[in-house]
Amino acid sequence: MSPAREPVRAPAAVPGNAPTTVPGPPRDAGSHLSLLSLLRAVWLPSVLVALLVLSAAASLDAAFRAPVTGWMVPAAWPALAGLAVAAVARSLGARMLRPLAAGLLAAGWVWCRQWWPETMMAGLAPQPATAEAILESSEELRVTVWTEIIPVASTDALLAGLGAVLALTALVTDAIATGLRSPALAGLPALALIGGAAAITTGLTPQPALALAAAAWLALLAAVPVSGPGTDTGTGGANPGPQGLPRRRAGWTAGWGAVATAVIGLGVLTTAQTGLPLLTTGVAPEGQRLALGQGSGPVNPAADLSQQLRSGSGYTGITYRTTDGQGHYLRTAVVDDVMAAPWDASPPRYAGDPTTTGFHPAAAQLAEDPESPTDGREPDGQLVSLTLEGWAGHWAPVPDQAATVEPTVGDWGWQVDPTTSSAYREATTPVDLTFDTMVLPLGLTLEQLSARAGSVAPQDVYNRWGATDELEGSAVQELAEELTDGVDNPVEQAVAFQDHLLSDEFRYSETAPAEQGYDGSGLELTEQFLAAGAGYCIHFASAMVMMAQSVDIPARVVVGYAPVAAIGGEHRVTADRAHAWPELYIDQVGWVPFEPTQTVGRTPSYGRQDPTAGPTPAEDPTAGADATPQPSASEDVQSPTDDAGPGTTGGSGPSGAPGIPPGAVITVAVGLAALALAAAFPAWLRSRRRARRLGTRRPGAPTAPGATPDAVPQWWAELEDTAIDLGVGRAPHESEQVFAARIGAIPAVAEAVEWTRYAPAGTEPPPGLRGGGTLADSVRATIAALEDAAEPAVRRRARWFPRSLVPEPLRR
Repeated sequence: MSPAREPVRAPAAVPGNAPTTVPGPPRDAGSHLSLLSLLRAVWLPSVLVALLVLSAAASLDAAFRAPVTGWMVPAAWPALAGLAVAAVARSLGARMLRPLAAGLLAAGWVWCRQWWPETMMAGLAPQPATAEAILESSEELRVTVWTEIIPVASTDALLAGLGAVLALTALVTDAIATGLRSPALAGLPALALIGGAAAITTGLTPQPALALAAAAWLALLAAVPVSGPGTDTGTGGANPGPQGLPRRRAGWTAGWGAVATAVIGLGVLTTAQTGLPLLTTGVAPEGQRLALGQGSGPVNPAADLSQQLRSGSGYTGITYRTTDGQGHYLRTAVVDDVMAAPWDASPPRYAGDPTTTGFHPAAAQLAEDPESPTDGREPDGQLVSLTLEGWAGHWAPVPDQAATVEPTVGDWGWQVDPTTSSAYREATTPVDLTFDTMVLPLGLTLEQLSARAGSVAPQDVYNRWGATDELEGSAVQELAEELTDGVDNPVEQAVAFQDHLLSDEFRYSETAPAEQGYDGSGLELTEQFLAAGAGYCIHFASAMVMMAQSVDIPARVVVGYAPVAAIGGEHRVTADRAHAWPELYIDQVGWVPFEPTQTVGRTPSYGRQDPTAGPTPAEDPTAGADATPQPSASEDVQSPTDDAGPGTTGGSGPSGAPGIPPGAVITVAVGLAALALAAAFPAWLRSRRRARRLGTRRPGAPTAPGATPDAVPQWWAELEDTAIDLGVGRAPHESEQVFAARIGAIPAVAEAVEWTRYAPAGTEPPPGLRGGGTLADSVRATIAALEDAAEPAVRRRARWFPRSLVPEPLRR
């Protein structure tokens, strides 16, 4: 038997009644425990906590490209080290704060030693350089979380972050289970981990992991004792308790209510996984695009293109090779209405089979006209060979300015639309396909293109892509008229718009629109972008198209992918190259692409006032070590800056993750408030019940004299419920006198309740009932003494999770 706590004496409120004593809870097991008892009481719960947390962490497997052992083993070391040190501290006699603190220190040291050993003094002591390395890793982790598409690579920053989460989860679970002796509640962190994993990944949580976590939780219920006066906290309950009462088995003192909680919680989670869309498809944008090319394809004009850009460097399933070694723009669809929010793209209106229908880019039209600047010469074509791997989209990626598409695409159901230079199919069957296209670049200078341009577009083009009434009087129109004041040529007007957007007044940023509330498309958001001067391709393309339409130039937005550099001769397209750019219809020429987006893509030669003074050719932003793209005469590569580009915040603007919409903040706030109210409700209900029974919320406060027989059962019920909450409830075989003596209540209290329950009618009441309010004060004093004798953790649990509110059949 462990040494007992100093007995707590109940106040002698009634003269003539000798106070009794109640033994406090025994201290934790120490050196007197046998090795077997030590293993059962200390090390077994730690092992079960580790198994519970790591099994729950396995539900994240779908988020990683590596096998589960590849990411879990390195991430688990801090958690395992922290649990081991906490168990050592607990075996030395501590129970709550000291084991938790020791575990956190050990986990933190292992964490630093594992990921940043070179920054530690002599490889042992963390120093300021370690803190700097942690901050750098945190920034890398933030970028990964906001930009990468799952499954993600197991980077050091990601594994370090996961290791910190698992360590904290494990030590909090251990503190709840072993420190607070609340094994049922200890399952909640693991459930949160499983639920969060199901929400951000597609598919169900691996059932073996769920079953193993459930088994570990139930085993934890059976292995961890619940402490309190009159219970054993050291040996698991093999010896008789104080006052000769038998001890319950350590694990089942939590009661059937704890088991029911575990079973119900797992049942709800399993049902939710199979029935709730947010858990079966994922709530994060990446969760719905785990298999790239699903639905309408990776670049879906009906979706928010900003999420495509933030989805990171995941492979899209597109590779291509070119005869000139340069990367090419790939188009998938054309936006119906630039004013719409979100954008949409309709199936082709005039679709034909690729065998008989070809595209007609601007260069091809010029080649057919002997008066064109090309003198009727056939333009030099460039062969682009594309390979699609598992592509399941409606829209096929087609190189921009393509003149012909190999009929192979028609064998898979695609039809080409010459009005939008796109290819569409109804089916979404995954396709593995290689096909060739011939691209005819528009090799003109600004002067040549301006000289060729007409002034009136065909009516059918203008009806579909011309100005709308919404632009009339808008800030976009005012800016367009200001920029083109005195300029009548449509090509020169287009270049004026492009130059303005490429000027120092604007910068590329994917975070600023979200942070400032203009993330998306539409006239109003575009006006906000023009005022703020920061955005990404959606905003730059929308602004140029709207400005062009406002001066009667038909214009449209094309969505697809920006050029990528070759690695080993092959261009591999990643999700962060998702892009949108404007096309303007120039009479006598056709649809001409421009590039107004800062630091992305290439500015064509006809889009610069002075081709010889253009930007220095540079590699594409995604160029590899052996990538050596060589710009053609018609196009130079725009140099990307170090602080701007897809996935980063350009210029000197604010950095950080995309801003949280106000609606999401309100939702989270309401949810947290609801959780707080739900957590506080048991404590509120219990305090109301005590106030109703005792006439005051504070035990020991004076009340009016005059105890009545009707009040005695209420006082006794409160005394019993308090004992239940503190873990020393009345046993079924205990009489009122025995129970009162065990908890330190004065005999007069038991005599009063026995008189009200069993005395024949007409029997004179005991002295306590004739003594006025002193008996009520004794009840309150006994309650106060019981609570003072309990350990702080027991008192907290009794306050916030009172077991007396649970129906009696579930408590036993």
